[in-house]
Amino acid sequence: MTKKGNRGEIILMKKLLIFFAVLFVSVMSSACINNFAIQELNIKAKEYLDKGDYDEAIKRLESSVDLDGTIFESRYNLAVAYVNKEQFEKAVNQLKEAIALNPANPDAYYTLGVAYEGEASNKVINKFPEAGIETEDGAEKPAETFGTGIFKNLEDAQFAVQKLDESIEAYKKYLELSKIPEDSEKVQEHINDLEQDKNTYLKEIDAAANSAQGE
Repeated sequence: MTKKGNRGEIILMKKLLIFFAVLFVSVMSSACINNFAIQELNIKAKEYLDKGDYDEAIKRLESSVDLDGTIFESRYNLAVAYVNKEQFEKAVNQLKEAIALNPANPDAYYTLGVAYEGEASNKVINKFPEAGIETEDGAEKPAETFGTGIFKNLEDAQFAVQKLDESIEAYKKYLELSKIPEDSEKVQEHINDLEQDKNTYLKEIDAAANSAQGE
């Protein structure tokens, strides 16, 4: 199925385009015996990412992490590759490891916000239910959903709210650590959008609860 009018998905893709060109980072030199190999793997992964070959990029970065899991850049870059591949849960796991290694890096929290947002977006069936859901043959038909049709079920709605909360907190941490004034307004505006989305999802949950009580 393809979705019509999915603003959440569009916003996510815009954010990806904004940060991918700047957030893939080079491995810093260190005394690690495997550092040269790790640098080469990260450089090659960046080349594959630029070509859109995310699978090959992930292979190199996973090898880099296997060589030394204590290198922030390798774990961070692997998370960036996972986000490109829309493997958001894996990205979150790598970013948590990266942040444990370098908790003062603002970009890690920004990317974490994107990954959490991606997890939430994956549960959205149709951002604007009145637009309908388009099938592969182009015909529109109603989906099996609850509430107004944004989510398939209550569990997905609750999951999306949780992930948006985590995304908002990650973006706020980015703003706390980032020293780039021109980013602040854009990120704050996006946080406001996410707050509105979260409130919409909460209304869906409340409506479903009230409906169940009335039965």
